[in-house]
Amino acid sequence: MKTTLLTKYDQACPMNYPGFVFRELLKSGYSAKALLNGTGLTEERFNDPNSRVEFFTLRLFILNAIKETGDLHLGSRLALRFEPNYIGPPAYAAMNAETLIDGLETLGRFLHLTFPAFDFMFNSWSDSPEGRDAEICLSPKLPLEDVAYFVTSSALIVINNLLKDMVRLPVVVTHCEAAIAEPPGWADIATEVSRIPVRFGASVNRIKFPSPLLYHQLPGADPINHQRLVALCERFSADAGYVTSPISQIFSFLENERNLGLPLSDAATALGYSERGLRRQLERYGTTYRQLIEQRLEGRARDRLANSTMPINAIAYDLGFDTPSNFARSFKRWTGESPKSFRDRMARAAQHGHE
Repeated sequence: MKTTLLTKYDQACPMNYPGFVFRELLKSGYSAKALLNGTGLTEERFNDPNSRVEFFTLRLFILNAIKETGDLHLGSRLALRFEPNYIGPPAYAAMNAETLIDGLETLGRFLHLTFPAFDFMFNSWSDSPEGRDAEICLSPKLPLEDVAYFVTSSALIVINNLLKDMVRLPVVVTHCEAAIAEPPGWADIATEVSRIPVRFGASVNRIKFPSPLLYHQLPGADPINHQRLVALCERFSADAGYVTSPISQIFSFLENERNLGLPLSDAATALGYSERGLRRQLERYGTTYRQLIEQRLEGRARDRLANSTMPINAIAYDLGFDTPSNFARSFKRWTGESPKSFRDRMARAAQHGHE
């Protein structure tokens, strides 16, 4: 079963980047046993081009790596060593495009083959104090939890280095924004990691560069190889389905349902399970149908508060709450802040991002 929704339990992540991290740490003398502790992974899987793993498992591997190295900034430091060609066919296809804008459109189509946890979104321009900038936004498709700094910083650095390789210039990006809190000790390593200014606490992960570069003729432009590589990526993309968990199947089911008060029996029937069988499957993942309903409610609440002008009371009733106060209590339990506080914070972040 294929789905555009992704959960941390889906076997969706290829081994390109995890394999690079694992090999780099082995070369630095760290123990494979310690790095793989509790993950269920083997050394062989990191070299298997057909292997895909759950983000849930990769998170454990990343936490082990940070613990063993004692380096909170490990993701940023390792990403500097990741060669853009390690991305594989999507990077080669982009490098062989005629112009940078053509290459970015290629990445927008195919970067998910190597980095499925992010949506790669490209805007031709955005307003900035210096005029018009082009921008790339990277939006995580699932909660990154306690490895958000490792994963987000890695992704931004890899894309920055790929842009430099595509145009063969030492500096392309003028500004970077990260939708994570500034990590402790960032000031001490900022110049080691990046020569461009970084703003933390943004509403979205974003890198900006001068829009005239969009029409820059790429030094590696090759129309024949570009067409061949795009065709190869199209074949890979057609086969890039992954094994979904009952959790993502339920999320897909709920995505198309306005009423999130549907009982477990309805979901089980729609997905081809018995009610008892689906409940057992969810227990294996340490969750319940009610918890998944609440996750989806939280997601819809966040979206409406951040991206609409709908009054908070109307949002409460639209989501199925009997009173706005019950909605406010639930939202504070989910997020630690009131609906109004969350909406105000998102509005300030959006305003700051466009200043």
